[in-house]
Amino acid sequence: MKRATRILSAWLLVLPVVVVLFLLSQMQWKFSKPSASEAADAEAPETHTVLVAEPTSGAAQLRQPGSLLGETILYDYANTNLPPENDLILMSRLMENSLLLLKSAANRPLSANEDWAGLFRGKNAAGERLLPDRHIALNPAGQLVDRWDTPLFFHALGGGRYEIRSAGRDGKLWTDDDLHRNADGTFRRGAALNPASLDAPR
Repeated sequence: MKRATRILSAWLLVLPVVVVLFLLSQMQWKFSKPSASEAADAEAPETHTVLVAEPTSGAAQLRQPGSLLGETILYDYANTNLPPENDLILMSRLMENSLLLLKSAANRPLSANEDWAGLFRGKNAAGERLLPDRHIALNPAGQLVDRWDTPLFFHALGGGRYEIRSAGRDGKLWTDDDLHRNADGTFRRGAALNPASLDAPR
């Protein structure tokens, strides 16, 4: 009987230590175990994301209430912090968007500056106005102009393709500082700007 009592008292002394050790081991396991989200992250392959900051443009911005589509697209038109080529890119985007929006416009000849300016100002079958009468891209005569206030030259190639030319800083077309945007989005420069086969309109 004494022996049983001794064994029981030894167990009573050891049991709390065993319980405490068991609880401590469980807590350590719980805190060392990764959470579900950490486990998912560990299993997912490592990827590198590169954030590219794009220049602010009308096309990238949300359209302001009451603003016309053309105002949104030409938001950065004539912005002196951007190269003048940007103006021709934005103008071509407005042309492309207007032809998509106004399907009937694609069936009528659009070649002269006045044709495009009229289309943008609501002179189209839908009566849809894309630009207000007073806009940085329009002069008082209602012509589309470059950042130096010289009327742009539009050249229709057919098949919905157009070229746009700015007279450049000197304000004179067919000189070496002209900016010419081809229908494919490239720019004509240097010797290719005014080839001998391209006669200035008389």
